[in-house]
Amino acid sequence: MNEQASSRRRALERLVGLTALGAANALRVPQALAAAAPARLSIPGVAGKVIRRQDADYEMWRQSMVWHMSKPNRRPDVIVQAKSTQDVIGAVNHAARNKLKVALRSGGHNSNGASLRDGGLLIDVSAMQDIRIDREKRIASIQTGVRSLELVKAAREQGLTFPVPHCPSVGLGGFTMGGGIGWNYPQCGGMSVHSIVGAEVVTADGRVLRAAPDENPDLYWAVRGAGPGFFGAVTRLDLRLYEAPKAIMASSYILPLAELKTVTSALDAIRQAGGTERIELITVLMHHPEVPADAPPEKSKICFFTAFVFEDSEEKARAALAPFARSALGGDKCLIKQEYRSFDFEGLYDRFFSLDDPAGRCARYAVDNVLTDRGSEALHALAGHFAKAPSRDCHVLASYNMGTRALPDSCFSWKADCFVGSYAIWDEEKDDARNFAWLKETLPLMDPFAVGHYVNEVEARTNPGRYVQCFSEANWRRLQELRRKYDPAGVFHSYLGHA
Repeated sequence: MNEQASSRRRALERLVGLTALGAANALRVPQALAAAAPARLSIPGVAGKVIRRQDADYEMWRQSMVWHMSKPNRRPDVIVQAKSTQDVIGAVNHAARNKLKVALRSGGHNSNGASLRDGGLLIDVSAMQDIRIDREKRIASIQTGVRSLELVKAAREQGLTFPVPHCPSVGLGGFTMGGGIGWNYPQCGGMSVHSIVGAEVVTADGRVLRAAPDENPDLYWAVRGAGPGFFGAVTRLDLRLYEAPKAIMASSYILPLAELKTVTSALDAIRQAGGTERIELITVLMHHPEVPADAPPEKSKICFFTAFVFEDSEEKARAALAPFARSALGGDKCLIKQEYRSFDFEGLYDRFFSLDDPAGRCARYAVDNVLTDRGSEALHALAGHFAKAPSRDCHVLASYNMGTRALPDSCFSWKADCFVGSYAIWDEEKDDARNFAWLKETLPLMDPFAVGHYVNEVEARTNPGRYVQCFSEANWRRLQELRRKYDPAGVFHSYLGHA
């Protein structure tokens, strides 16, 4: 391989990591500082560690609750690291007795830092990591602190899989309950929320209830989509599993941003021809990592497209990727391409995450999105604004073949084909205003194409009303009614910015 080809290959391998939605490198994500043994039972019924605001190590614990550097200036009075459902019950009862509002944290990946609230009690369930696989029923029963990679490994041993997050360290509690855009979603029931088949919920009065289609169905409805505003503490989820693919393959193409039309036209034509419904299709508008940050957009901004195929054989995988190889994607406008790249499922994270990935580093984040049936149009509407992004790591991502659904047993509200997310990523606090302004200016550009919004990735710090837009009017109203039913005293925090 000549030096130019080798350089292009290295560039592609660095870029590929950005195809992950809201990615964060596992090596850069702080795990909760698990206590080997509690010093004392400072809250009745709680065996896990209790950290009070006056404790010397409080600030270390507080900051560890959010993996990225956008540490909100919000301080709970008490942090409880739960190790069992009993710990959660004890913490909720303590909070109710002492009029402390409760927040939950599983992985701390939410860009808003939604689990950190002013005052009250934060229950950190990240140390609750039990996984039980029923191969015959194809069900994983997991505690809500389980991380993406942990479930991948456990399921893979049984020949099964789940549409886990694209980042290995995301906590599955918040991810699945808010919707969940994960690996191989086209063949795994779409958004992961629809694969929740049951849940264990600690309610505001300290009861443990089973939520399932035939048991507390209204609670089950709310678990499936409420996300960071749920009015209880989910301690266990039962998830439907799927047969693991036998062959995984990807083809990637990088073109200048000016050739976005080439990319979207080729993609739309291939999709219209049919046969792509089982393929995960990702398009990213981004800054070329080998070009200086201050280079003009025509030289630095690129469009990066990847098709991921999960199939029963290598022959089927190659056949599924063939239309992309025959298209204009790899033509004379293409800067770099890498086709028919094979890897195993457990190696996805190793192959698609590295310390150089801009979306995977521990920076400051602000994110917003639309769910749409007009993904390519939304990309074109955003392209010019993206070219003026204030940071080289800002990017716009479109994920096609979402196949989201609005079901009667789920408060997730939208039927849409494509997720389009706009990501502001930067390093210094002094640049906050500039990046928040850039993100805010994306909303009137992409919102005209919206069917709805994905609750896990909206910017609520500056726009709390964005949460309301993540649900249909009827579903939002029903969520508030159920909150009054299950949490009449307001023990649990609502959505950030909502009473």
